Amino acid sequence: MVMWRMCRFPFWPIKPIFGFDGLLWVLAIAGVIFSLVMLIDCLKRPVSKFYHPLTKEGEYDKLIWAAAILLSLSFYFLGAIAYFFVIKRAKPESKDE
Repeated sequence: MVMWRMCRFPFWPIKPIFGFDGLLWVLAIAGVIFSLVMLIDCLKRPVSKFYHPLTKEGEYDKLIWAAAILLSLSFYFLGAIAYFFVIKRAKPESKDE
């Protein structure tokens, strides 16, 4: 019978400062801060800036985005990321037409 030995490689005498656990904590804190910044932007933005062609008048868009950002705090911050790309970084509509 061959016995396998479990060894940690490389053999660090102490645990690194930013190991895998530390990186997860940093990413989690950064995600919460990003979500809070997007939530503040959502609440301060006027309702007229939320207009989207799919929603006719957009009267509940601000509420829906705020709820999506809050609910996504426990699900990988997807609501805040979607808000960032769909609303915050949206190209302004041209008035030429």
